[in-house]
Amino acid sequence: MKTLIGLVLLLAFQASASSQDGIVVHILPDKLVLSSSCVARADIQSKEFSIIYACKDSKNTMYFYNFRLNNVDLAADFKKNSTEVVINESQFNSYTLYELTAKNSDNKPIKFVSYCTKELCLDLVSDDEYEKSIQDSITSQLRG
Repeated sequence: MKTLIGLVLLLAFQASASSQDGIVVHILPDKLVLSSSCVARADIQSKEFSIIYACKDSKNTMYFYNFRLNNVDLAADFKKNSTEVVINESQFNSYTLYELTAKNSDNKPIKFVSYCTKELCLDLVSDDEYEKSIQDSITSQLRG
């Protein structure tokens, strides 16, 4: 089943198209338009299949959209690798929304937002503080 879902993810990734507003991604139940500054990467050899879009905001801060299978317990993963973790879980349309704040081993703050369906997740990650408008853009596009 994991292979089939991975194949579907890869096909959806290949079907992504550019529009004048940005990059259109059809992976979740909803279509997302990502910034045209984003560059896609896929690692199908990895144990955990995912498609990552690396992007830059208007302040040149790097942030990442990670589309992945929903087969990892992020909370446990963060608690294992972080000194402080706060997790807020809520329901957003048909998605479960996880908002995590943590500090890594270097005591740097990490902000992590994850929109999950039963099969897939979209993680929004940055080592630095990305602009709030990025998360607002995702929220406004997900109708689920």
